[in-house]
Amino acid sequence: MKTPSEAILLCLATALIGGCASRHQGPVYRAGDENPPDFMVGPVTAVLTNLNGFSAHINSTIASAGGVSHTTSGELLGREGKLVYQPALAIKGKRARTEGGLFFIWDENKHSGYVLSEALQGYAPIKSGMESSGQYALVKEGIQENIDGHPCHRCDAVVTSDRGLKSRLTLWRADDLGHFPIRIESVNGPDQMTLDFSDIRQEYPSQGLFLPPDGFTPYASSVSLMNELIVRDASLAKKYQFNASDEPAPVRSSNWQDPAISGVGHP
Repeated sequence: MKTPSEAILLCLATALIGGCASRHQGPVYRAGDENPPDFMVGPVTAVLTNLNGFSAHINSTIASAGGVSHTTSGELLGREGKLVYQPALAIKGKRARTEGGLFFIWDENKHSGYVLSEALQGYAPIKSGMESSGQYALVKEGIQENIDGHPCHRCDAVVTSDRGLKSRLTLWRADDLGHFPIRIESVNGPDQMTLDFSDIRQEYPSQGLFLPPDGFTPYASSVSLMNELIVRDASLAKKYQFNASDEPAPVRSSNWQDPAISGVGHP
């Protein structure tokens, strides 16, 4: 039987081990991360690429029929049928500054784009296995609702693909933001995707943001880029595994909200 002092020491040791474990930062990237999210290459794309210029923070939640949901977030920009998306990094501090970020560029007019790695200073072409999202039309306007302080009208929309396939969406269009859809719901089989937008700026991002940066190295395929990034990422995970001195680092995507840096507001 443990004495009170032994019990206290055991609790302290457990807390210390738990604290170290919480600082263990495993690999961030895995195979498949080179694929753009569904809202960039699916039926929702028809809505996002038919908006005027904008930048916004986006939360994407996919809920399955079994009640399991997964949420991701990031920064999204749109202009003239093109999108740029930067997923939020799951880490902070010194490793985040070293790790860099992952970006996606999508041109719906060409139905192709790029995945980019800031850490590798490289990019690779991506294409979607899905057909072009086509056009969408509002078919019904519902009751007025309030979403995150914005007066909205809930609307039903139908997206018709180039092959005539139809997908149904629900949009919450904000009356005070020029009918910008601050929430979009899409059902695909047993899964439901919900997109929520915040920090919306209805201005045109710089044209240069929709092309790979000068000096980035082209890779033959997105898989080869991701394989190299995974190897690098695993090495960094080992390096920073026991590093307790990390400090929060600014997210690069915040620069998109600064017109002096992003060029937002200049056609």
